Amino acid sequence: MAFLKVYSRILDVLEKIVKILVIVLLSGIVLIMFTQSILRYVFHHSLVWAEELAVYFCIYCVMFGLCIAVRRESHLQVDVILNMMSKRFRALFTAVTSIIAIGVMVFFLRYAMDLLKLATGMSATLPITIKDVYMSFPIGCVLVIIFSLENIVINFLKFKNNGELPGEEAEQ
Repeated sequence: MAFLKVYSRILDVLEKIVKILVIVLLSGIVLIMFTQSILRYVFHHSLVWAEELAVYFCIYCVMFGLCIAVRRESHLQVDVILNMMSKRFRALFTAVTSIIAIGVMVFFLRYAMDLLKLATGMSATLPITIKDVYMSFPIGCVLVIIFSLENIVINFLKFKNNGELPGEEAEQ
Protein backbone atom coordinates (compact mmCIF):
# COMPACT_ATOMS: atom_id res chain seq x y z
CA MET A 1 0.00 0.00 0.00
CA ALA A 2 2.89 2.37 0.73
CA PHE A 3 4.33 1.67 -2.73
CA LEU A 4 0.96 2.51 -4.29
CA LYS A 5 0.85 5.85 -2.47
CA VAL A 6 4.34 6.76 -3.67
CA TYR A 7 3.53 5.58 -7.20
CA SER A 8 0.30 7.61 -7.16
CA ARG A 9 2.15 10.73 -6.01
CA ILE A 10 4.65 10.33 -8.84
CA LEU A 11 1.75 9.92 -11.26
CA ASP A 12 0.09 13.02 -9.78
CA VAL A 13 3.17 15.03 -10.77
CA LEU A 14 3.28 13.37 -14.19
CA GLU A 15 -0.42 14.10 -14.72
CA LYS A 16 0.11 17.77 -13.83
CA ILE A 17 2.91 17.97 -16.39
CA VAL A 18 0.71 16.34 -19.03
CA LYS A 19 -2.15 18.73 -18.19
CA ILE A 20 0.18 21.72 -18.58
CA LEU A 21 1.31 20.36 -21.96
CA VAL A 22 -2.31 19.96 -23.05
CA ILE A 23 -3.12 23.51 -21.94
CA VAL A 24 -0.11 24.87 -23.84
CA LEU A 25 -0.94 22.84 -26.95
CA LEU A 26 -4.63 23.77 -26.93
CA SER A 27 -3.74 27.41 -26.37
CA GLY A 28 -1.33 27.15 -29.27
CA ILE A 29 -4.04 25.72 -31.51
CA VAL A 30 -6.46 28.50 -30.60
CA LEU A 31 -3.82 31.21 -31.04
CA ILE A 32 -2.59 29.82 -34.36
CA MET A 33 -6.09 29.39 -35.79
CA PHE A 34 -7.23 32.81 -34.54
CA THR A 35 -4.17 34.46 -36.07
CA GLN A 36 -4.64 32.52 -39.29
CA SER A 37 -8.31 33.59 -39.51
CA ILE A 38 -7.49 37.25 -38.92
CA LEU A 39 -4.67 37.19 -41.44
CA ARG A 40 -6.74 35.38 -44.06
CA TYR A 41 -10.03 37.26 -43.82
CA VAL A 42 -8.86 40.74 -42.77
CA PHE A 43 -5.46 41.07 -44.44
CA HIS A 44 -5.97 38.53 -47.28
CA HIS A 45 -2.73 36.82 -46.40
CA SER A 46 -2.25 33.50 -44.67
CA LEU A 47 0.50 31.56 -42.98
CA VAL A 48 1.36 28.42 -44.92
CA TRP A 49 2.45 26.50 -41.82
CA ALA A 50 -0.45 27.34 -39.49
CA GLU A 51 -2.84 24.52 -40.32
CA GLU A 52 -0.12 21.88 -40.28
CA LEU A 53 1.21 22.98 -36.89
CA ALA A 54 -2.31 23.06 -35.45
CA VAL A 55 -2.89 19.49 -36.68
CA TYR A 56 0.37 18.32 -35.09
CA PHE A 57 -0.56 20.03 -31.82
CA CYS A 58 -3.96 18.32 -32.00
CA ILE A 59 -2.34 14.90 -32.44
CA TYR A 60 -0.29 15.41 -29.27
CA CYS A 61 -3.37 16.75 -27.43
CA VAL A 62 -5.30 13.59 -28.28
CA MET A 63 -2.54 11.31 -27.02
CA PHE A 64 -2.00 13.33 -23.84
CA GLY A 65 -5.76 13.65 -23.28
CA LEU A 66 -6.09 9.90 -23.58
CA CYS A 67 -3.55 9.49 -20.79
CA ILE A 68 -5.45 11.85 -18.51
CA ALA A 69 -8.74 10.07 -19.26
CA VAL A 70 -7.18 6.69 -18.45
CA ARG A 71 -5.82 8.00 -15.14
CA ARG A 72 -9.21 9.37 -14.13
CA GLU A 73 -11.09 6.42 -15.60
CA SER A 74 -13.17 8.96 -17.51
CA HIS A 75 -12.73 7.61 -21.01
CA LEU A 76 -15.74 6.62 -23.05
CA GLN A 77 -17.54 3.70 -21.44
CA VAL A 78 -21.04 2.33 -21.08
CA ASP A 79 -22.02 3.55 -17.61
CA VAL A 80 -25.42 1.86 -17.66
CA ILE A 81 -23.84 -1.58 -17.52
CA LEU A 82 -21.20 -0.54 -14.96
CA ASN A 83 -23.82 1.02 -12.68
CA MET A 84 -25.78 -2.25 -12.62
CA MET A 85 -22.73 -4.08 -11.23
CA SER A 86 -21.83 -4.31 -7.58
CA LYS A 87 -18.88 -2.17 -6.47
CA ARG A 88 -16.76 -5.28 -6.10
CA PHE A 89 -17.51 -6.66 -9.57
CA ARG A 90 -17.16 -3.17 -11.10
CA ALA A 91 -13.64 -2.96 -9.65
CA LEU A 92 -12.75 -6.37 -11.11
CA PHE A 93 -14.24 -5.45 -14.48
CA THR A 94 -12.29 -2.17 -14.53
CA ALA A 95 -9.04 -3.93 -13.62
CA VAL A 96 -9.54 -6.50 -16.38
CA THR A 97 -10.32 -3.82 -18.96
CA SER A 98 -7.18 -1.97 -17.87
CA ILE A 99 -5.15 -5.13 -18.44
CA ILE A 100 -6.69 -5.43 -21.90
CA ALA A 101 -5.88 -1.75 -22.53
CA ILE A 102 -2.25 -2.39 -21.62
CA GLY A 103 -2.19 -5.28 -24.09
CA VAL A 104 -3.57 -3.06 -26.82
CA MET A 105 -1.08 -0.30 -25.97
CA VAL A 106 1.85 -2.74 -26.07
CA PHE A 107 0.67 -3.92 -29.48
CA PHE A 108 0.21 -0.31 -30.61
CA LEU A 109 3.61 0.65 -29.17
CA ARG A 110 5.34 -2.11 -31.10
CA TYR A 111 3.93 -0.84 -34.39
CA ALA A 112 4.51 2.78 -33.44
CA MET A 113 8.20 2.00 -33.00
CA ASP A 114 8.24 0.33 -36.44
CA LEU A 115 6.55 3.41 -37.87
CA LEU A 116 9.23 5.61 -36.32
CA LYS A 117 11.91 3.62 -38.14
CA LEU A 118 10.14 4.25 -41.45
CA ALA A 119 9.46 7.95 -40.85
CA THR A 120 12.24 9.66 -42.75
CA GLY A 121 10.46 12.62 -44.30
CA MET A 122 10.23 16.24 -43.36
CA SER A 123 7.15 18.27 -42.66
CA ALA A 124 5.80 20.03 -45.74
CA THR A 125 5.93 23.53 -44.26
CA LEU A 126 7.74 23.29 -40.93
CA PRO A 127 11.38 22.59 -40.07
CA ILE A 128 10.54 19.34 -38.24
CA THR A 129 10.67 15.71 -39.22
CA ILE A 130 7.64 13.48 -39.44
CA LYS A 131 9.36 11.34 -36.81
CA ASP A 132 8.79 14.23 -34.35
CA VAL A 133 5.06 14.02 -35.05
CA TYR A 134 4.96 10.22 -34.88
CA MET A 135 6.73 10.34 -31.49
CA SER A 136 3.34 11.20 -29.99
CA PHE A 137 2.22 7.61 -30.42
CA PRO A 138 4.92 5.85 -28.38
CA ILE A 139 4.85 8.62 -25.76
CA GLY A 140 1.08 8.27 -25.43
CA CYS A 141 1.28 4.46 -25.28
CA VAL A 142 3.87 4.49 -22.51
CA LEU A 143 1.88 7.02 -20.49
CA VAL A 144 -1.33 5.02 -20.88
CA ILE A 145 0.49 1.89 -19.72
CA ILE A 146 1.95 3.70 -16.69
CA PHE A 147 -1.45 5.13 -15.70
CA SER A 148 -3.24 1.83 -16.34
CA LEU A 149 -0.92 0.00 -13.95
CA GLU A 150 -2.11 2.25 -11.15
CA ASN A 151 -5.75 1.59 -12.10
CA ILE A 152 -5.16 -2.16 -12.08
CA VAL A 153 -3.63 -2.17 -8.61
CA ILE A 154 -6.29 0.15 -7.17
CA ASN A 155 -9.16 -1.84 -8.67
CA PHE A 156 -7.77 -5.21 -7.59
CA LEU A 157 -7.44 -3.81 -4.05
CA LYS A 158 -11.05 -2.62 -4.27
CA PHE A 159 -12.13 -6.05 -5.52
CA LYS A 160 -10.32 -7.73 -2.65
CA ASN A 161 -12.00 -5.39 -0.12
CA ASN A 162 -15.63 -5.56 -1.34
CA GLY A 163 -15.42 -2.52 -3.60
CA GLU A 164 -13.70 -0.20 -1.14
CA LEU A 165 -10.07 0.88 -1.20
CA PRO A 166 -8.35 -0.02 2.09
CA GLY A 167 -8.11 3.11 4.23
CA GLU A 168 -10.90 4.82 2.28
CA GLU A 169 -13.48 4.17 5.02
CA ALA A 170 -11.26 5.78 7.64
CA GLU A 171 -10.83 8.95 5.56
CA GLN A 172 -14.56 9.49 5.05
